[in-house]
Amino acid sequence: MKSRAIAVLPFMNMSTSVDNEYFSDGITEEIINALAGIDGIKVTSRTSSFFFKGKNIPITEIGRQLNVATILEGSVRLSKDVVRITAQLIQVEEDFHFWSETWDRKLDDIFAVQDEVSMAVAEKTREHIGHFEIGAISHRKNSDVGAYELYLKSRSNFYKFQKNDILFAIDQIRGAIALEPTCPFYHASEAIYYGYLGLINAVPVQEAFAISRAAAEKAIQLDCTDPEANYSIGMVSYFFEKDLDMAQSYLNLALKYRPNYVNALLGGSVIDVLTDHPDRAIERVKKAIEIDPLSPTNIYYHAAALLRLGRYEESLVEVNAILKLVPHHTNSYCLKGTILTRLKKYEEALAHYEAVPLNPDKTEVYYAGIGIVYATMGNLSMAKEYLSKVLLAAQNLHVASEENAVVIINIYLGNLDLAFEEIANDIQAKKYYLNFYKENPALNLLLGDPRYKIFDRVFKTDGISFQSEQSGETKLLSGLSEEPVNKKKSLLEAGDVETSRSQLLKYMEVASPFLDPDLSLRALANVLDMHPNQLSWLLNERLGKNFNEFINHYRVETFKKLAKDPSNANVTVLGLAYDSGFNSKTVFNTYFKKETGLTPKQFLKG
Repeated sequence: MKSRAIAVLPFMNMSTSVDNEYFSDGITEEIINALAGIDGIKVTSRTSSFFFKGKNIPITEIGRQLNVATILEGSVRLSKDVVRITAQLIQVEEDFHFWSETWDRKLDDIFAVQDEVSMAVAEKTREHIGHFEIGAISHRKNSDVGAYELYLKSRSNFYKFQKNDILFAIDQIRGAIALEPTCPFYHASEAIYYGYLGLINAVPVQEAFAISRAAAEKAIQLDCTDPEANYSIGMVSYFFEKDLDMAQSYLNLALKYRPNYVNALLGGSVIDVLTDHPDRAIERVKKAIEIDPLSPTNIYYHAAALLRLGRYEESLVEVNAILKLVPHHTNSYCLKGTILTRLKKYEEALAHYEAVPLNPDKTEVYYAGIGIVYATMGNLSMAKEYLSKVLLAAQNLHVASEENAVVIINIYLGNLDLAFEEIANDIQAKKYYLNFYKENPALNLLLGDPRYKIFDRVFKTDGISFQSEQSGETKLLSGLSEEPVNKKKSLLEAGDVETSRSQLLKYMEVASPFLDPDLSLRALANVLDMHPNQLSWLLNERLGKNFNEFINHYRVETFKKLAKDPSNANVTVLGLAYDSGFNSKTVFNTYFKKETGLTPKQFLKG
């Protein structure tokens, strides 16, 4: 729902040094992650939010592209050991600021101020868009500022997605771990960094697996509820151990603790395809796209899921959309070649593989892809020729859709002994393409061969459980995702609803708290001796208004009374609005028109 969608734009670095850019970016990401843990709002993820960094684009256009109703923007100024953070919330449709605040803190207080900002944003957003429950925004796992700065720098380098930068990121995250070894997501970050390097064969797979696995295990031991810890061990289980049960269970936990976690949604969608949950696979990847609409990676996952489900025409539409945005996206380019081959558009596929982009300035003839196309179309002499080229000049384009041409071409050539020998080696090496053996037309040709049972070794499927060191309770992980959630449950006892409603309405009439322009939902709840979640629920579910609509109704009614009083004839319209509790001309005009269907001037003329 668009009205419940918010984007956090990159906070501007107002420090004198551009080297502090990592810090303002880190603050932004921390706020995004904190808000993403709330299961009542949709928070645009980092990739799409950071697309607008440094660009002078109107807020209304940003809101349109991200499909959000509210935008948070701000700035960070870091000077020695003092940090100033400003933040403001903007209603996109009318382009007006309905809240802003500034925090000045010592750098040692940075964790507390992050939590303050996130809580304030969550509460003000709820007041504006409607009810959702807010618990503790943060369960802080780190406290060392030096370690945190190294962590932020490592994240900045990792997001460059280049081997040398990621190796630098690993050095930095290990420095953070040395300073604060009890922080789970520092270890999870190391696991994710090494996992990525292993996946693209930038470091030896077995080395990457061993380090990634150890780091992920350490993270989950430190905190079994940390989203990144669960994600990291889930992806290690999937990529390196081929254990679908364990991977799915940990990814479900990552989503339980951070419902808007894009990486976990994407990883979960892949495993859903493999475990025969096609509807949930597409649902998850579409949710990831909603959260992160400008990321080509998310569209790629959608195209890949459709391919693996045999929906080739739909997959082609998605992959063409990516290549229109990023023509040199190697993963997507190679995926398109596979789709064209499956659609039997052989000539187009052959031409396609003649110039695979490695980067914006360099292309390469992809012998393996061409050989597979020739083999699939039945031109065995050309397939054999290109198999020779593959064997002479090994290519590794670091793409997830890469297939082993030695296996596939030999199947079509009838060299099944060679094919099975190569398959055995690939299973031992845990090659990624084998994860999708069931949907590969070439591998399906082996179904009648008794040696096909070798594919039973691709995945481990044993059920698992783990011991929660914090609670001492053993839980079956795979069952956690099935917990029923009653999102509409009453936060008040049945007998208390009407009492609380009457108390609220009476207080509004007698005390007129709406005349205070700084009135907040939390402050009103405190006066009524209610929890803010309870008051928010009562307003939305029993009175049919969010907090801002409820309070501004009283302010509009007060303005109408003041405007009709002859003693106020010399007071300006804006003056009367301020006397009614409004503190913004734009907010006043917006809510007055919403309440009455008239502008203030039209009302006064009538």
